Amino acid sequence: MKSVLVYIETDNDKIRSVSLELLSKGNELKEKLNTELHAAIIGKDNDRFFKELFAFGADKVFSVKGDKYSPYRTIPHTRGMLEIIKKSDPQIILYGATNIGRDLAPRIASTLRCGLTADCTDLQIGDFEYMKKKWENLLYQIRPAWGGNIIATIVNPEMHPQMATVREGVMH
Repeated sequence: MKSVLVYIETDNDKIRSVSLELLSKGNELKEKLNTELHAAIIGKDNDRFFKELFAFGADKVFSVKGDKYSPYRTIPHTRGMLEIIKKSDPQIILYGATNIGRDLAPRIASTLRCGLTADCTDLQIGDFEYMKKKWENLLYQIRPAWGGNIIATIVNPEMHPQMATVREGVMH
């Protein structure tokens, strides 16, 4: 079963608010897709965050932990996230549009040879038709474009998982 996977960022002793926002949005997406919501957490002492992740709707929490993961370093976190992705088998992966998310997400997308939409302000599920082909249950990645003068909806029908970074404070 394909899942919705949210990368969880922590800041000292708490989960960053953007990660909790993404879990809330992930719950909406999982309901529309009839799938599971997974949380990916990488760090030194992750177990203390599990209760909160489950309270925010995660069906499963995938954890990679050890001293080499704290503080954030690009190569170990990339490897850890790829390990989690193999286990989670996600259809969608969401990251916060933070310094860490903007560093990690493109590396994962490049390794998996899939698309990535940056700085989304909304995410929806919908169908897409192009050149007499139809795809169902795709992630609509909605973001400002042209200096914020228009809103673009980006759809990635053929390269999966579908990945997006999401701005903090825009998900309800």
